[in-house]
Amino acid sequence: MVRRRLRIGQSADPDDAFMAWGLEAQLAERDLAAEMVFDDIQTLNQAALRGDLDLTAISVGAYPELADEYRLLRCGASFGDAYGPLVVTTSAPDAIGPGALAGLRVAIPGTHTSARMLLRIYAGNTYEEIQMPFDRIMDAVLQGEVDAGLIIHEGQLTFEEQGFHALFEPAAEWDRVEQLPVPLGAVAIRRDLPDDIQQDAADAFLRGIHAGFANMDTALDFAAGYARGLSRDVLEEYVNRYVNAATLDMGDRGLRAIRRLFELAAARQLVAAAPAIDLL
Repeated sequence: MVRRRLRIGQSADPDDAFMAWGLEAQLAERDLAAEMVFDDIQTLNQAALRGDLDLTAISVGAYPELADEYRLLRCGASFGDAYGPLVVTTSAPDAIGPGALAGLRVAIPGTHTSARMLLRIYAGNTYEEIQMPFDRIMDAVLQGEVDAGLIIHEGQLTFEEQGFHALFEPAAEWDRVEQLPVPLGAVAIRRDLPDDIQQDAADAFLRGIHAGFANMDTALDFAAGYARGLSRDVLEEYVNRYVNAATLDMGDRGLRAIRRLFELAAARQLVAAAPAIDLL
């Protein structure tokens, strides 16, 4: 007998798809059913802001607005290790760094994304933001609709071979200054779910990731359905970047990184205040 049907949001990207591969089976073992929703991360952020999802992938940058309604899981988070979102352009820049963005029209993948929060922390409001779906950004730069684009997901691995140049890498700057992992994505669960449902869902999510590691080829085959034409080698590199030990448990360093991100965002008035974080 199903105790509860959970509406679950997962980013339609290879790393999140890899983590989601074993989730439904793990939930079923706990008499929970899943309605899976795969969508881009900004759409999931907005759905969480409306309270439409019980358990969902979110941008860490969206959490200050979600903290009253959601708590974070220790598992399922994505951190960069001196890599992550970056700003690209089609011309080799004369100078690189946050100052190089001054006066430019820059496409961003959503106002609640961690990528945008990182960029605003370092570059302030010196550039003009043009919001668009993340998978439109590189084409928009190529077509001259914008001067530069803040890219996330697989574009981080393929931008050079597509003829782009890095103008500024917020993740590299974060690593240089903070010497902490770059907080990008996390998994959030509604606070108003019964405690036992929250715990069982968190356990199922963790066991689902372990199942992916134990069945790598099958989980990667599933992830390939959300890889937007990536080669198998690039797909595996992308998954290996963002599904690792910190995904199983963000640990103290991951928690410190998230808290530091919010401290900086609050100091720059990007959020009203740094939220308290309680992990499940």
